[in-house]
Amino acid sequence: MDELAERYRANLELLEAARVRLQAAADAGTADDAERRRLETVKELLTPVTESAVDAEGNVVAVLRSRQFLKVDVDGQGRAVEVLGDVQHAKNVAVLVPGMGNSLDTFRGQSDRGDLIRQEARPSETAVVVWLDYDSPHGLVQAASKAAALEGGPRLAEFLNELDGLKADGAEVTAVAHSYGTDVLGQALLDGGRAKRVVMTGSPGITKYVDEAADFVQPPTRLYVERAPGDYVAYSEWHGPDPATFPDAIRMATNDPIANDEAVSVHWHNEYYRPNSEALRNIGRVVRGDLNSITTTDTSRSAETKLVLGASWGGPLNAVAGAASKVYDGIASLTKPSPASARAAASGEAGQSGGELGAVERAGAAGQGAVPGRGGAARATGVTRGRRGEGPRR
Repeated sequence: MDELAERYRANLELLEAARVRLQAAADAGTADDAERRRLETVKELLTPVTESAVDAEGNVVAVLRSRQFLKVDVDGQGRAVEVLGDVQHAKNVAVLVPGMGNSLDTFRGQSDRGDLIRQEARPSETAVVVWLDYDSPHGLVQAASKAAALEGGPRLAEFLNELDGLKADGAEVTAVAHSYGTDVLGQALLDGGRAKRVVMTGSPGITKYVDEAADFVQPPTRLYVERAPGDYVAYSEWHGPDPATFPDAIRMATNDPIANDEAVSVHWHNEYYRPNSEALRNIGRVVRGDLNSITTTDTSRSAETKLVLGASWGGPLNAVAGAASKVYDGIASLTKPSPASARAAASGEAGQSGGELGAVERAGAAGQGAVPGRGGAARATGVTRGRRGEGPRR
């Protein structure tokens, strides 16, 4: 048994042990609601899945296989890293990073999303890794903070680099992230993670000083972005400038430019991965490297949110969110511990506390500081360079 197969087997054994433990608690009547819900989740994760395969005669057949987990953690919110397809022999590998509101109990939905990407990118040539190895924020208060991205980004960077040893030589990696997941992916790229191509959908921004792809994506990697009409999260620019406005990013269309009857329209924040939509088709094109077939757009916030009598709600939302974000940043800076208090906490009875304070300080610094080696002093002041205007390019 090779090393990868052994990892899959070990994680299935971990899930089985958790199932036995949770089932015993349920049978004894001592399990609470969360434990009963987690039991159902674990049972689902242990259920074999049906996928298409090609037999020796070239026929497409349905086969049952156990699920393939590189990592799984059933405690707390829970975490999982699942492989869809044959990552060791695939020509193309996509890594999907989910956004806010996710946990082990919602993981099946993300796995289904990963399968949609794989089907669109040619399943015979593509493997998808669904990466939920961070504590996804739950609720707007948690999502307003960069803490989860700062904690998860370095781990994702490590995984992207580890993937080089798992995939076939020459296989191309595309990192795909949605919503808050784009913050995690952005931090991973700042921390040295690498991918051939990067796709971001519905991003609230990477961080305040990042206003072009070159700030965090190293050549020859290219950044591909989607922002659907009415995507209030992208309009908010809560964590930083909208990547859809970056002058060196490729902004892909989310709706079919031909507008034929078979096309599925995409609007708002959570429809980018709808089957038969231009948004999903473009993601599949990037993953399989069919870059000449990508369709693009340059519509503005005002055009995407036009109301009666020519009024638009996209611009006002951006202004209100920008003001609220500054207030939030101000409150966060006031509650940020001083270096003296951090040192005092570190020398207290629980050395762990100092680490927690340090994480908060790093979060504050990331929101206001600069990128080493990138002319950071100028960038931290909010000076922007050539950001794409919100309107048609001439």
